[in-house]
Amino acid sequence: MGEKVALIGVGKMGRALLDRLHGAGHRITVYDIAEEPMSTARDMGAATANSSAEAAREAVYVHVFVHNDQEVLDATLGTGGVLSGAGTGCIIFLHSTILPETTARVAEAANVQGITVLDASVTSVPQKLLAGEGTFLVGGPDEFVSKIRPYLELLGKAVFHFGPLGSGNVAKIAKNLTNAVERLMWVETVQIVEAAGLDVRKFLNMAKSVNSSAMINEWDKVIRIEDSHAGPQRARGLFRKDVQHAARLADFYGLNLPITRKTAYTAAKLVEHWEAEAN
Repeated sequence: MGEKVALIGVGKMGRALLDRLHGAGHRITVYDIAEEPMSTARDMGAATANSSAEAAREAVYVHVFVHNDQEVLDATLGTGGVLSGAGTGCIIFLHSTILPETTARVAEAANVQGITVLDASVTSVPQKLLAGEGTFLVGGPDEFVSKIRPYLELLGKAVFHFGPLGSGNVAKIAKNLTNAVERLMWVETVQIVEAAGLDVRKFLNMAKSVNSSAMINEWDKVIRIEDSHAGPQRARGLFRKDVQHAARLADFYGLNLPITRKTAYTAAKLVEHWEAEAN
């Protein structure tokens, strides 16, 4: 029989993690503020508790997978929270996308009780996590991360330790920023296409067919790293002309495209910098 593990939060991501925990052979007790996910968890074979504190009692590991910073604070530091029930030596994983300062607040209170807190954000959608494709972005002391790495590796496909407590939070937020910016850029792009009277669906299929994939797949063509410092790869033609043309089209069609305008401005400044360096 595996170790006793607590899971706080049994939403879509929590349920996927619950399935992975069962697959690893652990005894799981869960708590959620809503009855429906608690009922689902019972159907999945988990024991349920009346509070986060009760779920965490005698648990070796506690997984907190709630929606936002305030919910993390409530689930851990609040009345009936994890720290009211967890014992000395317990390790708490904060999986939510939260600020490093939230993790630090929980860790400060936990350390007084001899409890370790690690930020361990998860980069996947529920289906991926359920299939064992989740990636954990971890922050915390080396000795504790080394200790828990084999445990997390049974739950997902990879564990990336980025450094001190909170660094996993930063990595997750930064990664999600790229997703958001790319989505918004495409939203603005199709406004230009539609304003010009082009078939938007045809344009998108064309863009997909000519390898307009996420730039992270070829990040070395976008970012250069020298002496541990990251900066943009030079792309004078694209930045000097093409991006500026896009901004002019936005003006021509009377479109309010703030990302396009800011991109054109930033690109122009980079070109100026590169040309100054060349001289």
